[in-house]
Amino acid sequence: MRELVSEGTLAKNGKYYEFNKRSIFYEAKIILDENNEYATEIKTEYGVEVLPVRKRNLQTALLGDIVQVSIIEYAHRDEREAIVENIIKRARHTIVGKLEFSSKGKDYAFVIPDDKKFRKDIFIPKNSLKNASNGDKVVCEIVNWEYQDLSPEGKIVQVLGKAGDVKTEFKALIKKYGLTKTFPKSVRDEIKKMESAGKFQTSSQELKGRRDLRDEIVFTIDPVDAKDFDDAVSIEILDNGNYMLGVHIADVSHYISEGSALDEEALARGTSVYLMNDVVPMLPEKLSNDVCSLKEGVDRLTFSVFIEIDKKGNITDFELTKSIIASAKRFTYQEAQEILDTQEGLYLEELNKMNELHKIIYNKRIEEGSLDFESTEITAEIDSDGLLKNIKPKIRLESMRLIEDFMLMANECVTLFIERQKNKPPFIYRIHDIPDKKRIKELAQFVRQFGISLNPGSKESIQNMLRQIRGRPEEYLINDITIRSMAKAIYSEENIGHYGLGFQHYTHFTSPIRRYPDLVVHRILYEALNGINQKRIQHYRKTLPEVCKQSTDMEINAVQAEREAIKILQCQYMEKHVGDEFWGIVSGISEYGIYVEIAESMIEGMVRLRDLNDDYYILDERNFQIVGRHRKRKFRIGDRVKVKVYKVNTENRWIDLVIVR
Repeated sequence: MRELVSEGTLAKNGKYYEFNKRSIFYEAKIILDENNEYATEIKTEYGVEVLPVRKRNLQTALLGDIVQVSIIEYAHRDEREAIVENIIKRARHTIVGKLEFSSKGKDYAFVIPDDKKFRKDIFIPKNSLKNASNGDKVVCEIVNWEYQDLSPEGKIVQVLGKAGDVKTEFKALIKKYGLTKTFPKSVRDEIKKMESAGKFQTSSQELKGRRDLRDEIVFTIDPVDAKDFDDAVSIEILDNGNYMLGVHIADVSHYISEGSALDEEALARGTSVYLMNDVVPMLPEKLSNDVCSLKEGVDRLTFSVFIEIDKKGNITDFELTKSIIASAKRFTYQEAQEILDTQEGLYLEELNKMNELHKIIYNKRIEEGSLDFESTEITAEIDSDGLLKNIKPKIRLESMRLIEDFMLMANECVTLFIERQKNKPPFIYRIHDIPDKKRIKELAQFVRQFGISLNPGSKESIQNMLRQIRGRPEEYLINDITIRSMAKAIYSEENIGHYGLGFQHYTHFTSPIRRYPDLVVHRILYEALNGINQKRIQHYRKTLPEVCKQSTDMEINAVQAEREAIKILQCQYMEKHVGDEFWGIVSGISEYGIYVEIAESMIEGMVRLRDLNDDYYILDERNFQIVGRHRKRKFRIGDRVKVKVYKVNTENRWIDLVIVR
């Protein structure tokens, strides 16, 4: 063994000997994995592989950097990880954070990054401060970082305002996640050119290739604050008694050519980002809120799916076609629900048929293994200054479920259409892998405290659990923990099915105004309808892997930004309630304290262990509880408690609570 080490074949790591692969180097990119941990995306002889990299093995590499790595294997753990050896190419790094001057004077300062994953504070010399003041929220650019143990050097490029101010924090959030509402000049010029050339007007020539549905009863049902209407629906009963469901989606691909400035920018953004009080759109407003939006009483180009469904919910036939509609009515979810509840109002007959069909296909979907989560969504009332006026749990109306089910069915049908093609083109699938067994075992152990028996190996058992908790105080909590136990749904050119929905064939087709994959799916479908050629098949085979990865990455980025935006406004809202008391439910346990979700607003705060001064509390991680050493008082996940808002820190997104005895 010593000889093998001396010749470099083996390397000694503690008491273990490992095969020494550190002499083999690979090019890689520093990324965050699905758990938001540092990782490397490595090009090896086996293809692209994602391997973790520990912070101590990053050297001075940052997200987006192209690096040279070696790979080590731990035979006893059956694990592999990467070690950064050299940095090949730096990405441009801008960091958002709070400026703090040195205690020794104003000769230099440090930026404390908002992103806690950033490993060091950034040193800012006096001549790079750009007149920023102590306590300002700033954007800085790293100009030099040679040694991992020292702080990187940076310069201030923008001062956003005072840290802790809500508007400043939102500016910082947008910078942190690389978002911008402003579109590049090339995109703006392209829009002007299209408009002046009459591209936004529907020509008689264009109508010849479309099914004219302008005299049909077609309408939209959307949230009350929606401005971009992607989808409309229609229904009729056929002579054989079957339903004919029409799902009509904005034909965005008609206006956005592949490879255009608009297309490149849409791909870069990947998705629209909804920040409660604002939206960062994927497409310019001229398209998203006007030309493509299926407004009431206006002719709009669409891509329609007509689905014939029998009384048992079976799809007996379907057809795809380009079309033109004029939406007869713009319903909000609440308006549609009121008509269903009171049995009075416009298009009552159509809404009743839709509701009837929705219940049939929903029940069939559940029977076939679909998981139905009641996730914790909130509805917020925002004032004219963009601040949170009121917040409460969102009630999931039957009208919402109706549209959800129709969109799911349309997404499934267009995927089936591709699967049945003789000359089958590459495609973008929305996939959801089976959950990790270890996580489901942990979930089973967690729900046992609520009197629920869960078989980790049975999907039917998970379904039964979701039914069992319906209406219970801990319903949303268990739903959220169950969702976190699942794999994340992603975009992929390889189809493995969608575990959560129970579909073998699924994609995203119904929201091309706000999701880039849907736009590409439209293009592929249209080409398949018209006989796609081998050259285009090769083109999609080459480009789709990168489209899928970019779309998944930007979706994750959007979700993180949206969650942080909610937290900022929740902090701002709770600042007005310092000293107020609320009932809540214990939603999490950690070594630092217990998380409590306030029932009436679904805002989560923490009761820190140091503020539980009636005893010395110890974390019992196995049983999801903390226990007082002397009095044996317990706090378990799911317990109902009364809390008082103690203090709020918007800058750090902290809401501190104390237990009310």
